[in-house]
Amino acid sequence: MSDPFGYLAVDPSTLPIDVAAALSRCGEDVPALEWLLRHSRQLSVSQQNRHPAATFSIPGADTASIYFATKPDRATDGGFLQENIKDSDYLTTDEMQSGSWTYESQLDPGTYYVMMNAADFDCTGQPSCLAGYSNVLTLTVPKPGQTFRGSVMVLRYTRVAYLRLHVKPLGESLPYKVCWRLMNKKRRCVSGSVDGYSWSDSASDDLGVRLRGMAKRTTFTWYVQGHKVATRTANTAPR
Repeated sequence: MSDPFGYLAVDPSTLPIDVAAALSRCGEDVPALEWLLRHSRQLSVSQQNRHPAATFSIPGADTASIYFATKPDRATDGGFLQENIKDSDYLTTDEMQSGSWTYESQLDPGTYYVMMNAADFDCTGQPSCLAGYSNVLTLTVPKPGQTFRGSVMVLRYTRVAYLRLHVKPLGESLPYKVCWRLMNKKRRCVSGSVDGYSWSDSASDDLGVRLRGMAKRTTFTWYVQGHKVATRTANTAPR
């Protein structure tokens, strides 16, 4: 909030380290609000199909990089703690001049804390110099849409049916169950887990069940988190 003299009341501990340091050097000549408006990085972030993008204003910057961390914790130099940095990228000269950046790689689904670091090598020691980290923003990358496919392979000589669930894409462990009814109408279910390792690739899991007690044709239904995701009918008559 503003004080009675029209200056912005700012708690330096809540500001990025470079902004706080510069404000402490400004003295009474430059109101804090005016300084922030003229020298803010004006960073904004978004994502499209898990590709992060950013727009910003860093006039005169000679170098700039952007960081994505899983936690907002910061070191004394203002940067994220190294163990929390999930990804980062150096901006090209064209990207710095245009004020726009889009990452060629995809981020895994989740919540990220984003910060930019920029510097102007031709300007040093002045409060107006571009140097240090931007404000920290939050970016949420949602899970991509998934497709599920169930299939059945019956091996009559061993009297076993193999039930497969195929998920695309999958970058985590996904519990599921598959159910069917026996000839006597009793319901049977078995549980499994599809282990996925990349949100850009598919994964599958197989469960083997005996044919004993099944009708000539059996419908198998797969469920994930209580929702039906796939169904398949197969000839399960034992020879």
